[in-house]
Amino acid sequence: MIPNFSLAGSILGRNHGLATFVHERSEWSLADQSPEQSETEWLCVEVAGYKIINVYKPSSSRFTPTAIPTFPHPSLYVGDFNYQHFNWGYNKTCPDGESLDSWATSNSPALLYHPKESASFFSHRWNVGTNPDLAFASFVQDSRLPDRRVLGKFPRSQHRPPS
Repeated sequence: MIPNFSLAGSILGRNHGLATFVHERSEWSLADQSPEQSETEWLCVEVAGYKIINVYKPSSSRFTPTAIPTFPHPSLYVGDFNYQHFNWGYNKTCPDGESLDSWATSNSPALLYHPKESASFFSHRWNVGTNPDLAFASFVQDSRLPDRRVLGKFPRSQHRPPS
């Protein structure tokens, strides 16, 4: 486990998993989660009036516009999307990356990314940093978007989660 954090929910797969942790001093509730056998897995936790949606999309599955539900403002979508797109630092755009970008454009969550940030994943095998871990925030006109920063390496993982 992670010191000072409580496990709010998890979905365990055969080769991967999804877990959402919340600081132990925060009040939270599990609001919703993806149906069993969904290709794109997600958990929605409500913390202090914000809906935080943790997403995992295996690289072998396809993204559809209905894979992730749209939650009302304020909401934050974070997770391992496994999509390549110019908008988040890749040198090419894959079809799923284009679909995710279209989903965000049509549903209004804004990508929280800056090209000068550290990569959210570092492959020891290829010795390269990439950005499969993304964050999108809902917003209303004239509202300030949250700041995104990439944290240090997650225990026993090559991921550096965004917060």
